[in-house]
Amino acid sequence: MPDGKQPVKIILVTGYLGAGKTTLLNYVLSNDRGLRAAVIVNDIGEVNIDESLIREGGLSQADSVIPLTNGCICCTLSDDLAEQLGGIAESGDFDYIVIEASGICEPMPIAYTISEFCIDSAEASAPLALDNIVAVVDCARMIDEFDGGARLLSEDLEEDDVESLLVEQIEFCTTIVLNKTDLVTAEQLGEVKAIVRSLQKNAVMLEAQQGVVPLEEMLDTGRFDFDAVYESATWLDILKRAMLGEAGEHEHDGHEHEGDHGHGCGHHHHGDDELEYGFSSFVYERRKPFDLDKFAVFAGAWPDAIIRTKGMVWVSEQPDVCYLLEQAGTQRSFIDNGPFVAALPEDEQAQVLEENPGILSRWDEECGDRKTVLVFIGRNMDRDDIERRLDDCLVDWRKGA
Repeated sequence: MPDGKQPVKIILVTGYLGAGKTTLLNYVLSNDRGLRAAVIVNDIGEVNIDESLIREGGLSQADSVIPLTNGCICCTLSDDLAEQLGGIAESGDFDYIVIEASGICEPMPIAYTISEFCIDSAEASAPLALDNIVAVVDCARMIDEFDGGARLLSEDLEEDDVESLLVEQIEFCTTIVLNKTDLVTAEQLGEVKAIVRSLQKNAVMLEAQQGVVPLEEMLDTGRFDFDAVYESATWLDILKRAMLGEAGEHEHDGHEHEGDHGHGCGHHHHGDDELEYGFSSFVYERRKPFDLDKFAVFAGAWPDAIIRTKGMVWVSEQPDVCYLLEQAGTQRSFIDNGPFVAALPEDEQAQVLEENPGILSRWDEECGDRKTVLVFIGRNMDRDDIERRLDDCLVDWRKGA
């Protein structure tokens, strides 16, 4: 960092529509600590309502609000975001940049864009540092979304979009603000905490009404590290434990498919709230491939009790390809994640195994590294029934057959 100059720090605030992001921002901005903050507000619509609310709510004369309108900063407006960040830092007028992301933006690509820009700015005259990612959760809505109640959907969004976004925003953050606690009972609040912890194991969790939180939990936290935040998602922690339990050693393999890591024992250590409200998780792992048609039938009757699933899938129709399955609520994706190591040409396979010997500890003489490993997180799941139905989708496979 040039001349020891302190970076302009960045807070990214995420949360679904109506969760209370703008209310939280106005509270932070109306502080009496002399904070000089620039605000970037992203709205998908042509009119940026949140921008005007922030101008009228918490900004002092020393503050500045910049609208990024009619697009999402995780995709179409990412270049605009980088340009604005650079301009704010170069001005020397601000200590902090507070970014309010649109309620329907995914936090990970936004954080990646900001992180890359911060890295590039490290040796510049105006360095930047992403300090905190705050996910604002509407407690009442969480009860509705995950307990089968009335779903407060915008007319132009499908239910599955909402559930997936809620999960992604909770999984990728460093601070969670459980807002509107006055709208739920103590029992329901305990349930919300259990839902959140079943998805996110590390983030600091705060309770709030009208977005009122301790400022020290928002500012100068030093909490953000991209890899650490990514790995704080419960599904990845469970999968890592499962892989270590099989491998029996701490290895990090560079040629791993997404989620194919290992540390621990193959199950999540649930807290009291999770156990009390019926949240649990397990790993489904098999050395036989799925018949794709049979698995499609299972997917067509996906158990409602499953909140989150992620992992790699092996199918008999394309036995050399590792597929990535991801599910949140009623939304599911199934994509090609590249070849298994066992399917690589001999010379490339030998090189990969030499560079990543941990793969060999999970190697099967017949199948190589081909297998299905799925993490399931849910509430009141019937594990035996889920595993039985998945096992009914398996078929025998022999190399070269």
